[in-house]
Amino acid sequence: MSDLFSWILLVPLYALGAFPTGKLVSRMHGVDITAHGSGNVGATNVARVIGKRAGLVTLLGDVLKGAVGVLVASLLAPRGAFPAAAAAAVVCGHCFSLPPFLKGGKGVATALGAVIALHVWSGVVAIAAFAAVFALTGIVSLSSLIAALIVPVSSLLMNLPEAATVSYAVIAGVVILRHRDNIHRLVEGREAKFRFRQEAE
Repeated sequence: MSDLFSWILLVPLYALGAFPTGKLVSRMHGVDITAHGSGNVGATNVARVIGKRAGLVTLLGDVLKGAVGVLVASLLAPRGAFPAAAAAAVVCGHCFSLPPFLKGGKGVATALGAVIALHVWSGVVAIAAFAAVFALTGIVSLSSLIAALIVPVSSLLMNLPEAATVSYAVIAGVVILRHRDNIHRLVEGREAKFRFRQEAE
């Protein structure tokens, strides 16, 4: 595959990442998720505002976007750096959706799907890091940030291809950027622990 063709194919993969899972799920419940809670379209806000079932559907949909994007890229160019570039592209699509610009999610679930598809053990590391921090703190944002930071470090330790490590670093940077408000609240000690909305029986 030519380099030019690869770059062109990143555009539809970016568009795949921009698929508005959380918005569609919330609309099915008669809610504009961007007007409630944190206003974020990710699974955490959907779960807080609507409930755990809606949050789980959003989570699975966003994970699937990342995984499908990388798997498609791997089928097209299994031996090159294209799958790693696709992982970053689909996460950027989720986080910086057009339209509206800079109104996407925070990228954690989509990043998880992309990382698992790119290298399954990187995904295991991310899940383990998230689970450990969440068990200790109950804070989703802190758990997400630690997991995002650990993945590129673990890639170096596992001696993965350079393209994968660079992609993980880019993804970590995007996740951190999208969590900048959370970081401010963490520093100030104001970040809330996660609680599901109480759903009617």
